[in-house]
Amino acid sequence: MLDEGTVVEASHLLTAWDAEQMRVITADSDARLIVEAGPGTGKTAVACARLAHLITKEDIEPSNILMISFTRAAAAEIRARLHSYVGEASYAIHNATIDSHAWAVRSGHDPSARLTRSYDDNIESVIALLTSDEDVADEYSRVEHVIIDEAQDIVGARAELIESMVGHLPTDCGVTIFADEAQAIYGFSKRNSKRNIRSNDGSLLERVRAGRLGNFSSLPLGQVHRTSSAQLKTIYSDLRTELMKSEHQVLELRDWVAKAIEDLSAGDFDEFIKQHPADAPRDLLVLFRNRADVLDFSQGQADAHSLRLSDYDPGLPAWLALCFSHFLEPFVSEEKFRELWFANVEGKGKAREDWSSAWLSLLKLAGRHDGVVDMLQLRRRLAGARPPIELARSEFGLQGFTLSTIHASKGREADVVILMMPEARKSRLVEDVVEEARVLFVGATRARKELYVAPNKSLRTDRLNSGRLFCSNQNYREQQVYIEIGRNGDIEPRFLVGATEFKSAEATAAQDFLAAVSSSVTAYHLVKRSGSDLKYGIHFGEPETCVGVMSGSFSRDIQEISFKPGGVSFRIPDQIDYVKAQGCSSIVLAPEDGDAESLHEPWASSGFLLAPKIAGFPSYRTDRG
Repeated sequence: MLDEGTVVEASHLLTAWDAEQMRVITADSDARLIVEAGPGTGKTAVACARLAHLITKEDIEPSNILMISFTRAAAAEIRARLHSYVGEASYAIHNATIDSHAWAVRSGHDPSARLTRSYDDNIESVIALLTSDEDVADEYSRVEHVIIDEAQDIVGARAELIESMVGHLPTDCGVTIFADEAQAIYGFSKRNSKRNIRSNDGSLLERVRAGRLGNFSSLPLGQVHRTSSAQLKTIYSDLRTELMKSEHQVLELRDWVAKAIEDLSAGDFDEFIKQHPADAPRDLLVLFRNRADVLDFSQGQADAHSLRLSDYDPGLPAWLALCFSHFLEPFVSEEKFRELWFANVEGKGKAREDWSSAWLSLLKLAGRHDGVVDMLQLRRRLAGARPPIELARSEFGLQGFTLSTIHASKGREADVVILMMPEARKSRLVEDVVEEARVLFVGATRARKELYVAPNKSLRTDRLNSGRLFCSNQNYREQQVYIEIGRNGDIEPRFLVGATEFKSAEATAAQDFLAAVSSSVTAYHLVKRSGSDLKYGIHFGEPETCVGVMSGSFSRDIQEISFKPGGVSFRIPDQIDYVKAQGCSSIVLAPEDGDAESLHEPWASSGFLLAPKIAGFPSYRTDRG
C-alpha cells in the first residue's frame, strides 16, 4: 500500500478539478460509469486521478486494477502520468492495450499459444477461453476496478471481448468507460471489412448504450481545459456539438466541417511561416490523412523529427545497445550501469533520459532483491514484437517536430498543429462522409495554442500483398517508382551482424558507425548485392560503409513491382538513393532465441545490437527488362 507522503500528494492533486471531473473522480468504487468526454476535457488526467482516488481513498489494491487503453502510446502516457499521482503503485496496475492484455491471458493459460500475424485470431481465442476455461474466468474474479479508454473505437471482436470480460467481473467490481462518439474514426471502415463482420458487431459504446454490459450511469466531461484560445474552444465545443446532431449526418457534412476548421484556424501555411520565421516551434505536430503522405513529407526534411505511424514500431531506445552490446556479465549493478552510461551515452546527445531514470526502468523490468539487474531476464522482457511500455518509444525517430497520420495522433496533442487538409473523397455513403468529418475534427483538436491548415493533395498509392505502399508511373520504355521503406520486418538482426552476411570486422565497423549516428538524421543508399539472391545493402558515404542488408521481404516486394505477369516488366533497380534514417534503435534477442547463433560476437552472447531507424518514400527509375 502507499506510504503517507504519497497519499498526501495524491490528495492534493484531487483539488484542482471542475465539478464534472470531481463527480467522475470520486464516484463509488463499485460504480459502473460511461464518461462522455470530448477532446481537451482532461480525460486522461481524470482517469489517472480516479485511479489515485480508488487507491488512496477506497483502499483498492493497485494489482487488482485493470486499465485498458486503445493504443500502446496511450498506455505509455497513462503509465507515465500515473506515477506522479500514486508513485510506485502505478507499476502494480495492469495497464495494457486490448491486444496485449488478450495475449497475456492467452499465453498464460494456453501452452500451445502462438502469436500469429492476426491479432483478431488472438482475440477470438481469448473469447473462447473465457467461456470454456474456469481458470481464465477466475482470473477476473479478483479484479476490483476496470477503466477502459476510447470505447467508441473498440469494435468487432475487441468489443465482444470487453463485453465478455465485463460479464465475468464480480458484481461489486466498478467499471469506468471513457468515450466520445465525435472521435469515432475507426468504426465504419472496420465494421465494413470482411474480417470484422460478426452477428453481434458494433462498437463497445453501442453495446453499453444497448444495456448489453449491464446498467451503466452516464456522466459528461464538457469543460475544455486543453486550450485557452477562443477559436480552438469553438472547434472543441461548438463544432463537436454540431457534428453530433443527427440532422447533420448528410453528404455535405465533411465539406462543412473542413470549412469551419479553416475559418477558425490561425491561418494557412504561409501564415505559420510569418508567425515562426526563424525556427519552427519544438512542440509541433504536422498531420496528414495517409501514411504515404507522411513518409513523402519526411523524405524531404533535413531536421531531426519523429513519426507516429501505426505500422512503424517505435522500437527500444538506442542507449540499451550502446550500453550493453559488449556487456557479457550475468548481472549489472547500479555503479556499473552508471559507468557504461557515461562511457557510451552521456554528453553525446544519445538519450532523452538521464542515467538514473534509465536505471530505474531497468530495475522495474528485471531487478533483483539485492539491487542488481538480471541481464538474462532483462533480455527476455525486452525481446519480441511487443516490448514493455516502460522502455518502448511512443514515436518512431528523433526528438523534434512530429509527423503523423490523423488516426495515429489520437491521444497526442501539441502547442502548434498544422493540419494538412486532404482533398474531399467522393462517396455516396453518408456513413463514410461522417467518418471523414470526424477524422478532420480529431486532427483539429490536437492543438493547444495554434492551429494552421494547409491544402494537401494526397499521393495515389497502390498496396502490395505485404501491405507496403508504392506509386508507379510508367510508359512503354521506363517506370518511376516511389516505395515505402521502413516497415516492421525490413531490417532483421542477422542482416546487421550476421555471420552469413558480414565478416566480423565488417560487422564491428557497421555497429561502430551506427553508434556514431544513433542520434542523427542520416541518408543511406540501397545497393543491389551481387549473387544469386536479390539483396540490398544499406550503404553510407565514400568510402562506403555497409551498415546492414534489407530483408528478403523488401526484395520480394521490389520484384513484385518490377515483374507484371502478362504485362510489361522492368529491370530490378541497381540502387535506391536517399533513404532516410532518424537515428537508431536497439534490437534485443532473448537468451533462447535461435537466431543469436547466426550472429558474430559479442552480439551473439550479449543479445543487444543497433539498427538504423529507416523510414521514407524514396524513388527510383528503371527501364524495360
